[in-house]
Amino acid sequence: MRSVADTFKGVTSFWWGDKGLSAFLILLFISLFLGPFIESVLMRIISSLFFSFLLISGVVTISSRPLPRFIAGMVAVAAIILRWADRFTENTTIAVWSAATSLLFLAFMTGVLLIRVFRSDKQVTLHRVKGAVAVYILFGITWSMLYQFLDLSFTGAFTLPAAHHIDATTRQETFTYFSFVTLTTLGYGDVTAIHPTARMFVIMEALMGQLYPATLLARLVSLEISSRH
Repeated sequence: MRSVADTFKGVTSFWWGDKGLSAFLILLFISLFLGPFIESVLMRIISSLFFSFLLISGVVTISSRPLPRFIAGMVAVAAIILRWADRFTENTTIAVWSAATSLLFLAFMTGVLLIRVFRSDKQVTLHRVKGAVAVYILFGITWSMLYQFLDLSFTGAFTLPAAHHIDATTRQETFTYFSFVTLTTLGYGDVTAIHPTARMFVIMEALMGQLYPATLLARLVSLEISSRH
């Protein structure tokens, strides 16, 4: 019978390997697109559970060393606790700290995944290409947390539809929508940035959304096709 240590080692080896990048992409899609299809409290709770599991799995993928995992784990635990507290309370301070901790962890995880995907010491595989797509989606999620933080920190940083009725869940979904609209430069105009700091980050995300697929992602795909032949 396998011990707990062997099981944990096998799980971490999977997440730290290239196959873990593909699994992480699937988890991202589930956590991002599961909730909005069914408008119910249960589905929103399930969506939050998947987001919590996303943070936990991110701890495993961050590093093979104990210390970075421990630090990332502490930040992830704080982000998960504050996120659930924000779900069931209307406290602005909790909402600000929830957005801040989630932003910190997601930004760190995005940077680590970028290093893993674009490192040159291993052959480019389809799993690494999927990992690069996961990084692109993480850009959108990370910026949505940044927009939430700015909205809570600066009064009137964004124009939001029915802002006086918005709750924690609706705020999160609104800024996730706005972030991906900005990342893909669609720009519908129903949510706009007003504060100069918010506008600066909107421009940065729009540039990243155009340059990343056209340069880094395209380069990785070409290397994967070359290695296949």
